[in-house]
Amino acid sequence: MVKALVWLMLTALSGGGVVIYALYQQYEEQSAEFRILYRDITVKLSQNDVILALLSNSSDPAVVQKKFPYILRWQTKPHEPPRPDINPARAGTYWINSPQGSLLIDLPTLLADFVRSQKFRHLSLSWQGTPLLTQGAEGKGDWWRWEKEVASPSQPLNLLVTNNPDWRSLPWFMLALLGIFWAVVIYFYNQYQATKRQRHIADLRAHFSELARLNTMGEIAAGMVHELNQPLTAVLSYSQTAQRLIKQQQAEKAEPLLDAAVMQTKRISSLLLAFREKLHSDEQTLQPVDLRQIWTRVVMLLGNEIERGNVSVINKIPESLPSLMASPLGIEQIFHNLLNNAIQAQQQTDKAWVTVSASQTESHIILTVTDGGPGLSEQALQQVFMPFFTTKKEGLGLGMALTETLVQRYNGSIQADNSATGGACFTLIFPLIQSEA
Repeated sequence: MVKALVWLMLTALSGGGVVIYALYQQYEEQSAEFRILYRDITVKLSQNDVILALLSNSSDPAVVQKKFPYILRWQTKPHEPPRPDINPARAGTYWINSPQGSLLIDLPTLLADFVRSQKFRHLSLSWQGTPLLTQGAEGKGDWWRWEKEVASPSQPLNLLVTNNPDWRSLPWFMLALLGIFWAVVIYFYNQYQATKRQRHIADLRAHFSELARLNTMGEIAAGMVHELNQPLTAVLSYSQTAQRLIKQQQAEKAEPLLDAAVMQTKRISSLLLAFREKLHSDEQTLQPVDLRQIWTRVVMLLGNEIERGNVSVINKIPESLPSLMASPLGIEQIFHNLLNNAIQAQQQTDKAWVTVSASQTESHIILTVTDGGPGLSEQALQQVFMPFFTTKKEGLGLGMALTETLVQRYNGSIQADNSATGGACFTLIFPLIQSEA
């Protein structure tokens, strides 16, 4: 709608300028024709003064009528009593009076050649308001009007002509071309603006992508600090314990601890690999993931913490549960954060326990992780997934925020509640067939 209004305005303005110029040209041409007509009429009327001076009583009327058919009568003596210089007679005729005599002039016959050739819509000659010659329409509503008194001492007649513009001769083809021209200009201008806007949007997207990548790198770096802290602590603990056992000549007991340290080191390697992939904007490869197997692996990784806190871990994930299309490391991080938080929440509990269960609907897998801790406060229920929110003295507040990010990456959702027994309960829902978000 706006484009159409702009096109209409531009076409109207430019077309109006062309029309005004064309009308001005017509006016100038007709003004020139009026000046020519005025000159010819002035010359023709001036001849009457010469003829009046040359006529005498001895002039042959037949010869005079033959040479000057517009002279109807003449007399060489002045009228008694004297008459005005011009004395209108019947329609189209008038007397020219002078001391030498008088002439009765038939004005239509005198000006027949000029009247027939002129192109004005209205033409009139009058004397003191009395019309002597009128041709064409009345002319009151015409656009243009020219009026001038004939420069003749004896016949100061008033010449009046009017006319209208010739609308048919206006440059209609040029006006149509102007409309097409402005339509083309507006089209290419809109194309230019669209291209410029798309380029600007592309630049903004690239800039936003770079900012998002930097922001993601910051989040990943903070998350890596959180994720690497636990396996490094476990490696240190296993290594120190194994070192003491070797010094005590109990090397056979140190071997399981060293295996556990190797497993934690491999987990650190996997986390660093994931960090590298994120820095290079590579998508993680999705593959079928056995949730029961991943949970068992996480329990093994946190075996030292589970044993130290005397936590009973109950696995109710059915073996028949279908695989989930995801990244094994991503699911492992989700389970690791949930189980580790459940263990830490029950440090002051005599009978600590954590239960994981799973069920399947037609289109989703539902996982539930429940613990026997004190549960979540109202504030924690609202802010548990917010970055840097923590109830631990030395916590970073990134574990659950990263967990939610990972769950959403696989088009899933996570919800925090308190169970009927009072502990925290986390419900995760994943679609069976999905791609990484």
